[in-house]
Amino acid sequence: MLFLGADVRTRVYVDGFNLYYGALKGTSFKWLDPVLLTSLLLPPGYEIERLRYFTARVSGKLDPRAPARQRVYLKALATLAEVDIHYGRFLAKTAWRPLANLPVAGRRIDAPRPVTLPRGDYRVLGGRPQTLPVGVYPDRRGGRDGAPRGSGRPIADAMIAEFHTMEEKGSDVNLAAHLLNDAWKGLFEAAVVISNDTDLVVPIRMVTEERRRPVFVVCPGRWQIAPQLRQAASHVRHIRPAMLRGAQFPDKLPGTRITKPSDW
Repeated sequence: MLFLGADVRTRVYVDGFNLYYGALKGTSFKWLDPVLLTSLLLPPGYEIERLRYFTARVSGKLDPRAPARQRVYLKALATLAEVDIHYGRFLAKTAWRPLANLPVAGRRIDAPRPVTLPRGDYRVLGGRPQTLPVGVYPDRRGGRDGAPRGSGRPIADAMIAEFHTMEEKGSDVNLAAHLLNDAWKGLFEAAVVISNDTDLVVPIRMVTEERRRPVFVVCPGRWQIAPQLRQAASHVRHIRPAMLRGAQFPDKLPGTRITKPSDW
């Protein structure tokens, strides 16, 4: 179902971290106006009445300047009349996981028995990379160098390591809840979901099948869209670098003191 004509009431639901890691990280396009980007993705006649942006306050543990850059960007978003910002949270935790590979100096270490490496820098000399026999069971497909790939299933005595992770919580649930709530209230004639998260398949399908409203699923540019999302969506769009380039905020937002972070 594709509405044609003028003033199709449209709401946009942006998974901020999915967009960042799929299309923006490592580029010069982080100073992004998501309303303008969405207008470039839609056919003529779709009027963006509301854009809900789902994110969480980032930690400065890995990059001390990251929170300050994010605050500036969120201030820029708040200048857009169409935008509502919804916050999840980060959960910091440590966990033990089996290792599929232990890279040192760009090589894999052959470890026939459990090993403990003291802290420091290491040099690996000669030989081709080898898989860890205590890592994962090989699957039937070989790697480019002929070495077996891991199936992702750790063997019983796999080497394990404790690692620190930051897990973003709440954005997918919040996005799904607002998408469904807005649909059942009749607040839009079309919806746009910018995410490649398959947790959103069911709510998208409910909107398209039960509320009979089209949903454009926008896949961040570096990824292939998940097949389940493609099947659930009414229409699929991909974010191209030219779109990102054409949807940037001005370096200094007129009438404000908000300026693009210098290291962006």
